[in-house]
Amino acid sequence: MLLAMLLGWQIASAQWNSNAAENTRYTDLTGEQVIPKIAVCTDGFAYVAWFSNHTGNYNVYLQRIDKDGNPQWPNNGILVSDNAQDTWLTDWDMSVDAENCALLVFSDIRTGTLNPFGYRVSPAGEMMWGEDGVALSSSINFEPTPKVCGTQAGNAVFAWISSGTKSEVHFQKVSPDGTKLWGDGIFLVSTTIGYTYPFLMPADGDNAYLIYHKETGPFYAPNRGTYVQKLDANGNNIWANEAEIVPPVAMGPVITLQMCPDDAGGIVFSWYRNDVGTHFNCFVQHMDDQGNITMPVGGVVVSTSEARNRMYPAPAFLDANQEIMVYFSEQDLNQNQRGLYVQKLDLGGSRLWGDEGKMLIPLSNNDYSLPSASGLHDRAICIFEEGNSSNIQATMLDSDGNYVWPQQFINMSTVSSSKIHRDMSPYYFGQWFAAWEDDRNGSTNIYAQNIQPDGSLGMVVTGIGENNPVVAVSVSTSPNPFTDEIVFTFDNFASKVVAVQIFDITGKLLTTNFTNKNRFTFDADGLMPGMYYYRVSAGDEVFNGKIIKQ
Repeated sequence: MLLAMLLGWQIASAQWNSNAAENTRYTDLTGEQVIPKIAVCTDGFAYVAWFSNHTGNYNVYLQRIDKDGNPQWPNNGILVSDNAQDTWLTDWDMSVDAENCALLVFSDIRTGTLNPFGYRVSPAGEMMWGEDGVALSSSINFEPTPKVCGTQAGNAVFAWISSGTKSEVHFQKVSPDGTKLWGDGIFLVSTTIGYTYPFLMPADGDNAYLIYHKETGPFYAPNRGTYVQKLDANGNNIWANEAEIVPPVAMGPVITLQMCPDDAGGIVFSWYRNDVGTHFNCFVQHMDDQGNITMPVGGVVVSTSEARNRMYPAPAFLDANQEIMVYFSEQDLNQNQRGLYVQKLDLGGSRLWGDEGKMLIPLSNNDYSLPSASGLHDRAICIFEEGNSSNIQATMLDSDGNYVWPQQFINMSTVSSSKIHRDMSPYYFGQWFAAWEDDRNGSTNIYAQNIQPDGSLGMVVTGIGENNPVVAVSVSTSPNPFTDEIVFTFDNFASKVVAVQIFDITGKLLTTNFTNKNRFTFDADGLMPGMYYYRVSAGDEVFNGKIIKQ
């Protein structure tokens, strides 16, 4: 009983903190807790995962939290893997699947070679693919930085670099029961081209986007381009020709590539590179769901001036305006002075805030760097680090470039400490949150902080993020599964106006509809077969559920 009481106190004390000088702490272990990852679910929960070396090995841990930041599992989370890990960590990835299970992928040296392994963990903390996960490769090649995404049909797609004589990109699909569906995997390999740095994003149905780079020329100065292919359920190419996001350029985009989805199955890309001599600039490109690029070949620069450098672009898609907002670090040519700028573009690539963008923070000896961004209807939030004081700050602009918050900039963390490897969630259940590694107490531990659209920190108190209330509210759907149309029937809602929102399995809002009747017919003709989620709300009363289109 005492253990249960202590555990309950630990969980309760970890909910979202409204004090930027405290934040929410998820680990209290010795040694380093590093490289946190975030994945959000459609039911109001989220996962936070990280590496911990409190035993001397970099083990993988996972914690599940509710929308208020409360841990759902024991203090410091649950152990996912304690297999032998290289002391030099490479990047890794986490996502969720259609059943809100966590999908994790990382490379370790349990076989003597750095190979990728995938894990599926249920909301109850069960290791669905066993304690050792699924071995995605047994190659003798060096295989770092694996990626994962869940498909709408419930499977998991993985991709990674395999470095042999020429670098290759390998990819594999795994079913919910842990079966590898593509045999020994599918390879992008060539004797003349190096394939590197893959990324994944879910597409419609059981399909996925594979983003990768192609390199030619000498390894010390390669020409590099960025490409996308859409894979079907069997790993075959859907498009006859891959989409060329960036034609081959000297030392082209690699790790700097950042992406976000639009609201119609396409992708917004941003990156920075040398464009003229030693000058750095940020670029933007958009691809629709058919693989067509909508901006000029090679992308569009956020600023045409060569008087300063631009780095670390972070894109956000504004679904209300069909526009793109990109936050970026503005720097002098010596990279000694830095500021924060933003540019807005339409889907054709026109710069809408002049040739240089909008200045948010002028250049100074301070370091404003590594922005993260997310769109919400007609506005976009940016979370960034303010170097001199080690603060984490946020700002939000509307589509006209006005600050949404009277304070303009909100402090999310004001503790003087090292804060690195920050990850940011997408918008979900009325908020965003960021997690990072932090040495404020000596040992590096994982801290997090949420922020709401009004700029406030702490628990979300509106009805947006609530689970089904304990009242006699009910929603029925018929037929479910359905083919073309589904009827929602509402009972006992106090309000006369009901909102019906439909989300895909990643939590992306697809449509919002309003009715003042007790029945609503949703025409799903434009949706691909698969699982979707709905939220029916009227005032403070909210009802969540899932629907399946056949």
